[in-house]
Amino acid sequence: VVVKPLNWLSLYVNKADSFQPTTPSQNLLRKELPNPTGEGVDYGFALNLFDGKLIVRANQYETKQKNSPYGQSGTFAQRILSADFVEFNNGSGPRLNEAARAWTIAAAAQRGEMLTESQIQTEVFRTLQLTPQDFEEFRALPITDVADIVGKGKEIELNFNPVNYWTIKLNVTQQIAINSNLSPALLAWAEKRLPVWQTVRNPVTGALWWTTNFSSAQTVETFYRDSVLAPIRLEQATDGQARPQVRKYRVNVSSNFRLSGITDNKWMKRFNVGGAMRWEDKGAIGYYGVQQLPATITELDPTRPIWDKSHLYVDAFIGYRTRLFADKVGARFQLNVRNLGEDGRLQPVGAYPDGTMHSFRIIDPQQFIFSVTFDL
Repeated sequence: VVVKPLNWLSLYVNKADSFQPTTPSQNLLRKELPNPTGEGVDYGFALNLFDGKLIVRANQYETKQKNSPYGQSGTFAQRILSADFVEFNNGSGPRLNEAARAWTIAAAAQRGEMLTESQIQTEVFRTLQLTPQDFEEFRALPITDVADIVGKGKEIELNFNPVNYWTIKLNVTQQIAINSNLSPALLAWAEKRLPVWQTVRNPVTGALWWTTNFSSAQTVETFYRDSVLAPIRLEQATDGQARPQVRKYRVNVSSNFRLSGITDNKWMKRFNVGGAMRWEDKGAIGYYGVQQLPATITELDPTRPIWDKSHLYVDAFIGYRTRLFADKVGARFQLNVRNLGEDGRLQPVGAYPDGTMHSFRIIDPQQFIFSVTFDL
């Protein structure tokens, strides 16, 4: 609905709901998941002032997604299931059925026996304390899980043309993301499997699988604690709260100035210059642990995010417009500099609970881009 009570003022409101048919999927309890649905409302106003030289738009919105499979729930479900089955493992989890297979073959060889594939599989499922039917049911539909996601925000956009050869554009946004209603099926299945994971042993060596390294630096216990239990508890502790990983505020401003407005020189008036500044608020890249080193950190503190600082980026350009081939072809030459003054660096995007950075993205040094366009 749009209402225009004055020539220079427009008011509007929009409300909508939606659903999204998705590929059938199931959670860890093998219950088929519903399709996600959504609701959204946004409203605001627009001002057209000074004979169109200043246009201001302001907007506020809120969207709600129910049963969304696009949050962390699906990742947690895959991690939990991968502890049992290599078939659901992306290469970073423990995979008990693979270990049980190796144990079974080694134990048989120690007895001087060679088992058939059927005998191996029977022993593997006995070790897992699951059945082949359980495995087939997991394979029947993709494994994931759902949660609710709320997005809120405000947007202000300003377009200012003080004179016909100078334009300025400003955009300010606020973004808030909130996760809630994390599926209880995640920990329900994990807690059902814990008695097996914590007691199963290698029949040849007698070693507990739970405390055995499955990679160069991780035991099954540390994988479960750090990659499953801690992040799920963190999601539960921050249920209904704004996610600090989403940078709350962003500001973009750009400008373009044509020299034809201040000079009649036949060469100079063909130039235009401009630039842009992009600023983003600080964002969380992890959480400090409840415990402090040298103690083992088993729980994350939702009240103590580890922040990556805010960032400011600057761009600039200069352009030249002319005509070639007896004024038959228009041509534009432009030089852009992106991230002006940037020397290149590593920007942290992930941190351990003690504050040590573990993941980075590469910020390229300033880039010079020269382009030529023709109007035929």
